[in-house]
Parts: sequence; structure tokens; C-alpha cells
Amino acid sequence: MTLRPPVALALAAICAALTGCSGSAAATATKPHYTADDVKAAYYTAKDAGEGARDYWYDRNFHSHTNYVPPSAIQTCPYVQRSDAANAPSNVVEPVGGEPVGQFAVEPARSTDSRVPYVTQNALVFGSSAITDGAMEEVASGLARCPGSYAVNGGPPIVLGAYSVTSRPLEVFGWKGYVQQLAHTFPPGMDDVYYEDIAIVVLRRANLILYLDLTQTKIVGDRADSADKARGAMEKVLRRLG
Repeated sequence: MTLRPPVALALAAICAALTGCSGSAAATATKPHYTADDVKAAYYTAKDAGEGARDYWYDRNFHSHTNYVPPSAIQTCPYVQRSDAANAPSNVVEPVGGEPVGQFAVEPARSTDSRVPYVTQNALVFGSSAITDGAMEEVASGLARCPGSYAVNGGPPIVLGAYSVTSRPLEVFGWKGYVQQLAHTFPPGMDDVYYEDIAIVVLRRANLILYLDLTQTKIVGDRADSADKARGAMEKVLRRLG
């Protein structure tokens, strides 16, 4: 999978102008303004995920050494900061003026249960739609700088291997943005049976940017469907937000 620069740049222009994204749905959002409490009440939860899932709020004082994403940031290129890519961009964008709602996770209650994907959510609330427009331009610019493929050869074993990236515009219920999908394969001899199927959905409307990251393990050769599952999870959030 590759992310062609012209496609990425076109995506940045699309999301900045907030027109022309694809994949519309019938139930269009109508609220003119959102609060942090609105988002917290709408987040995807363990109940949504079904049997075998648990959920919790991230500890803001805990900093992951594997792939740290600040509470006020949107991840646009996972693990690229650990890669050998020339002039590698940052793995995140921190838009100016956004109030983070807080990172909320849904994951398997048992680490060996592969039926439940790992889901991480966050949102940034802004003072106005105009400020949100500028923030989404920053996010789209960060997305455009993400290489179509890169390798991580150093760090914790869980992040080692090759990453392939694709991105496309997305519109759901009147919310517009993009979905980014990654395939992470491990180095030869480390794990030749499974790969990580990762999708990141970022959508904005009015004064709010929503972020949802879904990661699951798939057998090599099986079709990647994280983007579909991430969209399904985000749809539940959007229906509650209104």
C-alpha cells in the first residue's frame, strides 16, 4: 500500500475546504456547537464492543515509551519517528487552540482475546468553527507528509517491522475528514503468522475534531478490515453526538 503525494495533497485541500469528501451517510448532524461533556457521553465503550471488552480513561501522567501521543495531539503517522525514513516527519500534529477531551480506550479484557480490537479515542474542542478549520488544515498537512511505507528497525519488539500506509477522504453523517489504514508486518522470523491491521479515523464538524484509532491482529493473507470497523465504531459516537 502506498500513499501517493498528489492524493495526500488533494486530501489536505479537501479537508481544509470541507467539501468533496466521499462516503456520505443519511443521518446528517445538525448541532452547531459541542462541549467536552458531549464527547465524553458519546465515546465508543466496552458495551458497544460487546462481550470480552473493557474500557478506561488514560492516565494523563502516563507517557508511553512505545508511541507517545500527547493528549492535545492527533496522530498522523504512527511510529514513523522510530523509522529510518529520510527526513521522517513527526508522528503527531498538535493543533493550536484545541482543548483535549481525554483519551479513552476500549480493549480486550484478556490480552489473548483477538476478537476485540484495541480502540483509542480522543477529541479536541475549539472555541469556534474558524479555529477548527485551521486546525484541520494542520492535521491534513501532517497526514500529507506521512510516507507511503517505512521500516522500524529499533525499539521495542512490538513496533519492529514494515509499515504500509494508505489514506482517503471520508464523510460520515455530515462530519468530514479522512481514514488512514496501516498494515504492520513483523521482521522475518519474529512473527510470520500475524500482522497488525490499523485504522485511524479523524473527522471534524463545527468546533470539534474527533480521533479514533483501531488496531487488530490478522492472519497474514486475510483481508484487512480495520477501516470498516473503525468507521462502524465512529458511527456509534456520531449518532450519540447528534
